Order: sequence, then C-alpha cells, then structure tokens
Amino acid sequence: MVYILHMNEVIISKWNHFPLDSKSKRLQEGAIGQFTNLTSRKSVKKAIKNGLIFVNGAKGETGTYVSIGDILAVKKMPDKPLTIKSESTYEINILYEDNWCACVLKHAGIVTKGSNKHTLESLASRKLIISTLDDSFQTPLAVHRLDKATHGPVLFAKTTGAASGLGEAFEKRKISKEYMAVIEGTPFIDSATILMEINGKEAHSEIEIVGSTSWPVFGSATLVKVYPKTGRTHQIRRHLACMGHPILGDQLYSGDMKYTGQGLFLACTKLSFTHPTTKENIEIAVDLPRKFKHIAHKLCLP
Repeated sequence: MVYILHMNEVIISKWNHFPLDSKSKRLQEGAIGQFTNLTSRKSVKKAIKNGLIFVNGAKGETGTYVSIGDILAVKKMPDKPLTIKSESTYEINILYEDNWCACVLKHAGIVTKGSNKHTLESLASRKLIISTLDDSFQTPLAVHRLDKATHGPVLFAKTTGAASGLGEAFEKRKISKEYMAVIEGTPFIDSATILMEINGKEAHSEIEIVGSTSWPVFGSATLVKVYPKTGRTHQIRRHLACMGHPILGDQLYSGDMKYTGQGLFLACTKLSFTHPTTKENIEIAVDLPRKFKHIAHKLCLP
C-alpha cells in the first residue's frame, strides 16, 4: 500500500503569538497561525509530536527555534486531520486585543459561556493570541455575559491578574455599557430612571428616548438608549417591560401580542473600561446589527 503525503509550505513573514516583535521563537509558538489547521499551541505541539512539521527542510522539534524568513512545511494527511474543525461557521470579530485582555463581538444566537460546545468563549479561544505572561490562562476567559439573544462586545481576560482586575471593576460598577433597544409603542416621556429590584437586589437603569416611528403589530415602535447601572439577569428586558413597553421580539416579557421573526431588538453598542494593567481608558463602540437598520433609517440616524 502506498501513502501519498502532501506538503504545505509557508515563509514566516510575521508572528501570530505575543510578543510580536521577537527576533526568533520556539517552533511551538512561531508556527501558531502559520497554517489554517494549526491555530493554537495545542494543535502545533500535536503536529510536532507526530513529526509533521519541518523547518527549512529538517524535521522540527519542540526545542527548535524559528525566525522571520524561515520556511515551514507541514505534512498534509487527508485521512487523519491534525485538528477537529468546529462544525460552527460562527464568525469571530476581535475588537481589541493585547497581552492581558481582549474584547470580542458576540452576535445574537450564541451563548457567552457554559458547557455547550459552541460558546463564544470556546470559539474565541481558537482565534485569540495566548498571553506570554507567567500568570496566563491556557485559554482566555469571558469575564461577563450577554444574553444569548443580545448582540454586543464581551471582555476576555488572558491572565489571572486581568481577570481579577476586570472582575473587581464589574463588581464596583466601574465598567459602563450603553445599549440600544427597540420597544413596543411610544412612551410619552423623554427619559426615565428605573429603580426596581430584581430577585431582591437593587437594579437601576437610565432610559433615553431616541425617536418613534410606525411599526407593524403595535402601530408604533420606539428606539431607546439604555444605561444599566447594575447588572442583574434580564435587567434591561424586565425594566422596559415594567414601563409597559417590552422590547420587540422579547418572547419572555412581552404580552399576548408578540413581534416575531427577527429575534430580540437589544444590542450593547458601547463598553468603556479602565485597562487592568496599563490603566488606560478604553472605549469599544460597535455598530447596530442589521435588523436595526430599518428603524435607524426612518429616524435618519447614521
């Protein structure tokens, strides 16, 4: 029986693992991201162990060093892939990244973290660059959650120090977020402060009316900005529902009449925090998801 082994070759032109300005790296770090099926340290080490990576024509070892301009080659064995590719086609959008933390955009329809195989945390860990610091995690961790139906930025910690710092900042309410939502009907107010306990705990949201327009089912709908001052489960959804104006598409907190077909009209559009290490003030802003474009156009918003 004859086995035909194909070789893929690349010339190293940049590093995909911090630090990015190193003159040389160990093969297990330098090869990360150089091939589409070698996107993590784990997959590279496995390939090296199986004798599948070559450096300038010689078989690579874990102690081999590589430099910019070196030629990497990997044996391609169709009947035995190097890594198991996710069945998910979910696109990972990295909004910010450094050696301590990162921010990734979560689209509606995926859970932030948990035991599910395809969470934002598990999928983002394959794209984010592993920290080189001594207290680094094996995979970056999401330090807060967004509801499955909500679109917006999620912060990740790459080190125990960053996780501690960001966790404390959330606990002390030093991280601010801005949400946009489309609600049923037209409130006859310009703004509102909602102080309503959730599960026996203080819950505080500030609401600002952006504008209203005609809408099917309810006759009208209103775009609002929401600034949550606390972070209780379903806080924004419950607070807007208690005003008598649930979020469009909210199957849990709306009344008998429900708007269906496009999911929940709730998105986090801005997140501001102080970097846990550099103390730099960072603001992450994201565009509204496509389903908001109709009402934004009607209200002549950018």
